[in-house]
Amino acid sequence: MDNKAWALCFLDEGVALSVISRKETRCQWLQDEEHAHEHLLNDYLSYVAELGELDSEQTAIAKERFAFLIEQYPDPETLVEYLNDLTVGLTRILWFGPLSALAEDYGDFPLALRAHYWQEYGEGDEDPVTPVVEDDWIYLVESMDDFLLQDDY
Repeated sequence: MDNKAWALCFLDEGVALSVISRKETRCQWLQDEEHAHEHLLNDYLSYVAELGELDSEQTAIAKERFAFLIEQYPDPETLVEYLNDLTVGLTRILWFGPLSALAEDYGDFPLALRAHYWQEYGEGDEDPVTPVVEDDWIYLVESMDDFLLQDDY
C-alpha cells in the first residue's frame, strides 16, 4: 500500500441494523487525500442519500453542506464528527484518514486496530500500541475487515 493511501470506513446504521439485525461495515481504500474527498462528495454522499431517501434537490443541498464541511474542517477527525452529525441513523464514519495514521497514531480507532493486528500477526511479545512499519501496511489493511466484524464500533 502507498503511504499516501486513505481509507473511509463506516458502519451502516440504517438498513443493515433494521432489516438483518446485524451491523454492516464498509471500508473503501482510496489513492490519496484528494480522491478521499471526492469519494465523500460523490460515492459516500450518494449512498447516504439513497439510505435517507433524499430527492435530487435534497441531495444537492447535502452535497453543498458536505463540500462546505470539507473546506472548513481539513482535520479528518473534526470533519468526521460533523459528517456523522449529518448522517445520524443512516451511517457512522468510523475512520476517515490516511493509512499512515492507522499505522502510527494514538487515537482510539488506530490503537484498537493495531491491537487486533498485533494479536493476529504478531509474535506475542509486541505492545498493542506499537506502530506498524510501512512494509507491513498491507497486512494491516488485510486485518481491517476481520477487525470491523469483531469489534464494537
